[in-house]
Amino acid sequence: MTVPCYETLAAYNSAHPAAPMPEDATARAGLRRYTAASAGLKDDLSGSGSGFTIDFLPGGAPAEGEPDRTGAVVATRWGAGPYLVLATGVSLRWARSRIVGSWPTTLTNVAGVLGGRS
Repeated sequence: MTVPCYETLAAYNSAHPAAPMPEDATARAGLRRYTAASAGLKDDLSGSGSGFTIDFLPGGAPAEGEPDRTGAVVATRWGAGPYLVLATGVSLRWARSRIVGSWPTTLTNVAGVLGGRS
Protein backbone atom coordinates (compact mmCIF):
# COMPACT_ATOMS: atom_id res chain seq x y z
CA MET A 1 0.00 0.00 0.00
CA THR A 2 1.37 3.40 -0.96
CA VAL A 3 0.25 6.53 0.88
CA PRO A 4 1.29 10.14 0.29
CA CYS A 5 4.28 10.95 2.50
CA TYR A 6 5.72 14.35 3.38
CA GLU A 7 9.04 14.64 5.20
CA THR A 8 8.44 18.12 6.62
CA LEU A 9 5.57 20.00 8.22
CA ALA A 10 5.90 22.75 5.62
CA ALA A 11 5.61 20.23 2.77
CA TYR A 12 2.52 18.61 4.29
CA ASN A 13 0.82 21.96 5.04
CA SER A 14 1.59 23.25 1.55
CA ALA A 15 -0.01 20.17 -0.03
CA HIS A 16 -3.02 20.14 2.35
CA PRO A 17 -3.92 23.76 3.19
CA ALA A 18 -7.52 22.82 4.09
CA ALA A 19 -6.31 20.35 6.76
CA PRO A 20 -3.16 21.91 8.22
CA MET A 21 -1.06 20.53 11.05
CA PRO A 22 -0.38 23.26 13.63
CA GLU A 23 3.15 24.62 13.40
CA ASP A 24 3.37 25.25 17.15
CA ALA A 25 4.44 22.13 19.10
CA THR A 26 2.13 22.97 22.02
CA ALA A 27 -0.84 23.28 19.67
CA ARG A 28 0.08 19.94 18.04
CA ALA A 29 0.28 18.28 21.44
CA GLY A 30 -3.22 19.53 22.27
CA LEU A 31 -4.89 17.83 19.31
CA ARG A 32 -7.38 15.07 20.06
CA ARG A 33 -5.75 12.06 18.39
CA TYR A 34 -5.55 8.27 18.42
CA THR A 35 -2.48 6.67 20.03
CA ALA A 36 -3.44 3.00 20.60
CA ALA A 37 -3.49 3.48 24.38
CA SER A 38 -0.39 5.69 24.26
CA ALA A 39 1.68 2.83 22.84
CA GLY A 40 1.88 4.26 19.34
CA LEU A 41 0.98 2.40 16.18
CA LYS A 42 3.48 0.19 14.40
CA ASP A 43 4.72 1.76 11.18
CA ASP A 44 4.30 -1.06 8.70
CA LEU A 45 3.93 1.36 5.76
CA SER A 46 7.15 3.38 5.55
CA GLY A 47 9.30 0.85 7.36
CA SER A 48 10.68 3.29 9.92
CA GLY A 49 9.91 1.00 12.83
CA SER A 50 8.84 4.05 14.83
CA GLY A 51 5.68 4.41 16.88
CA PHE A 52 3.13 6.64 15.19
CA THR A 53 0.02 8.48 16.29
CA ILE A 54 -3.05 9.31 14.21
CA ASP A 55 -3.97 12.98 13.83
CA PHE A 56 -7.33 14.25 12.61
CA LEU A 57 -6.84 17.51 10.76
CA PRO A 58 -7.76 20.28 10.96
CA GLY A 59 -8.12 20.75 14.68
CA GLY A 60 -8.09 17.20 16.01
CA ALA A 61 -11.01 14.79 16.27
CA PRO A 62 -14.22 16.58 17.29
CA ALA A 63 -15.34 15.88 20.87
CA GLU A 64 -18.95 15.14 21.80
CA GLY A 65 -21.02 18.27 21.33
CA GLU A 66 -18.58 19.82 18.86
CA PRO A 67 -19.55 20.12 15.21
CA ASP A 68 -18.03 17.61 12.81
CA ARG A 69 -15.39 18.67 10.30
CA THR A 70 -14.20 17.25 7.01
CA GLY A 71 -10.47 16.78 6.75
CA ALA A 72 -7.52 14.43 6.66
CA VAL A 73 -6.32 11.50 8.75
CA VAL A 74 -2.55 11.69 9.07
CA ALA A 75 -0.05 9.39 10.75
CA THR A 76 2.89 11.14 12.39
CA ARG A 77 5.65 10.41 14.84
CA TRP A 78 3.84 12.22 17.68
CA GLY A 79 3.28 15.35 15.57
CA ALA A 80 6.63 15.19 13.76
CA GLY A 81 7.55 13.91 10.30
CA PRO A 82 7.20 11.94 8.26
CA TYR A 83 3.56 12.81 7.65
CA LEU A 84 1.69 9.87 6.08
CA VAL A 85 -1.74 10.78 4.70
CA LEU A 86 -4.11 7.86 5.27
CA ALA A 87 -7.35 9.56 4.16
CA THR A 88 -8.57 12.93 2.91
CA GLY A 89 -11.98 14.51 2.51
CA VAL A 90 -13.49 12.41 5.30
CA SER A 91 -15.70 13.22 8.25
CA LEU A 92 -13.31 13.42 11.19
CA ARG A 93 -16.00 12.15 13.57
CA TRP A 94 -16.65 9.15 11.31
CA ALA A 95 -12.91 8.46 10.92
CA ARG A 96 -12.25 8.55 14.67
CA SER A 97 -15.29 6.37 15.34
CA ARG A 98 -14.12 3.78 12.80
CA ILE A 99 -10.58 3.79 14.17
CA VAL A 100 -11.50 3.64 17.87
CA GLY A 101 -14.16 1.01 17.15
CA SER A 102 -11.63 -1.35 15.59
CA TRP A 103 -8.68 -0.46 17.86
CA PRO A 104 -5.94 -0.88 15.21
CA THR A 105 -2.29 -1.20 16.23
CA THR A 106 -0.65 -0.79 12.80
CA LEU A 107 -0.87 1.92 10.15
CA THR A 108 -2.06 -0.65 7.59
CA ASN A 109 -4.97 -1.52 9.88
CA VAL A 110 -5.91 2.17 10.19
CA ALA A 111 -5.85 2.60 6.41
CA GLY A 112 -7.96 -0.54 6.08
CA VAL A 113 -10.72 0.61 8.43
CA LEU A 114 -10.86 3.93 6.56
CA GLY A 115 -11.32 2.05 3.29
CA GLY A 116 -8.76 4.01 1.27
CA ARG A 117 -10.82 7.20 1.29
CA SER A 118 -8.45 9.69 -0.23
